Amino acid sequence: DLLMCLAPLLFACASDPIPVTDASTPVPDMSGHWEVDYARSDSVQTQVNASFREVQRELRRRRDAAERGASYQGVPLGDLNKLVAVAKMAELVTESELLEVYQDPRLVRIERENSFALTCDLKGARSVPSQLGAETCWWDGQQLHFHVLLPDGLLIKHRFVRSADGLSLSQRTALIAPGVARDMEVVRIFSRYDPEARGYRCIETLSRGRVCTTEQDVSGGGAL
Repeated sequence: DLLMCLAPLLFACASDPIPVTDASTPVPDMSGHWEVDYARSDSVQTQVNASFREVQRELRRRRDAAERGASYQGVPLGDLNKLVAVAKMAELVTESELLEVYQDPRLVRIERENSFALTCDLKGARSVPSQLGAETCWWDGQQLHFHVLLPDGLLIKHRFVRSADGLSLSQRTALIAPGVARDMEVVRIFSRYDPEARGYRCIETLSRGRVCTTEQDVSGGGAL
């Protein structure tokens, strides 16, 4: 079975070994409702621009080396089309504006708006096959990790950290793709919110930037 074969590969792709967390060590309570704080979060577009600038610098170095008759010694960043594809995937996997976290001693489930939920069975297998690929999760001290290895070799790594005061939740997402030397990393900061008091919704896109609409507007208009 292909998915079963992917599970051991997932561990080989991770840069660090999975630590074993002492069951007696208390972990932070991340349960509740969270909304993205755009002022403190990365923009995917910023990461894309940074990748493109690195590619442009590499191309200039290659051209300069060729003009001098020297061989280029730098590490290639990979195919530009793959960089674009990884950037688009980064936008998809980090686009959720709202999170709802359910947590008990056995299970952590992160419901993500417009995306599939991240579920961690803390008493079950470390790595399990799914429709997406091989998934694994674990606590590392105060940090909750989710790794998803897709069948095409793309590794998505999420790391969640709650602030000491319990009012903020950091989501650091890294995408590692075969043939692309530069990882795409996006940090999103979420703040606790009361779902009954929220009257608007915002999303950030590559093409239009940040777009906000009222919750009552279901027709797609009403941009703020």
